[in-house]
Amino acid sequence: MFTGLPRVTTSIPVHTICPYCGNHIITVTTPVPGILTWLLCSGLFLFGCFLGCCLLPFCMRSLMDVSHSCPVCHQQLFYYRRL
Repeated sequence: MFTGLPRVTTSIPVHTICPYCGNHIITVTTPVPGILTWLLCSGLFLFGCFLGCCLLPFCMRSLMDVSHSCPVCHQQLFYYRRL
């Protein structure tokens, strides 16, 4: 049984073999708010962007962590952290 989420060094989909279902797949990527997103939001709030502008990091995919999952069995395979 596969018990950990290895760290991947890319935010783009990768070609791999799913350890859960055994199929040759290209991972499906999903943006997930991470530490960098929350730090930028907090920093913007502290510098006066408190009328909603501090939430901009949550709208930008390039500032979020990325979750890689299998398109067949929908299990999470990898997790890419920006920070």
